[in-house]
Amino acid sequence: MSKTINKPTNLTAIDQLGELRAQIADLTKIAGDLAEGIKARGAGTHEGALFNATVTVVEERSVADTKAVEAKLAELMGKQAFDAFCKANQKRVAGYTALKLTARN
Repeated sequence: MSKTINKPTNLTAIDQLGELRAQIADLTKIAGDLAEGIKARGAGTHEGALFNATVTVVEERSVADTKAVEAKLAELMGKQAFDAFCKANQKRVAGYTALKLTARN
């Protein structure tokens, strides 16, 4: 992790911005690693001393590819043809695990 800026007067705005972005990148990595560790605990609410974390697992699902439907909709006639077309143009959407963090009272 990069060092904290002591705000010396000889640093230009460019150097300060570069240092700040480096710190943000380091902190973003740490936050991501912590979030992954919490998600690994599984679905449910997990308590800390100051915050609660709620992990939600959203499973993979199928959804209609609306762009494909729009592009070919004019070619189709009737409900049966439309339903068949929508089923044939479904795409898979990857599942994911969500994390919600709330302050404790």
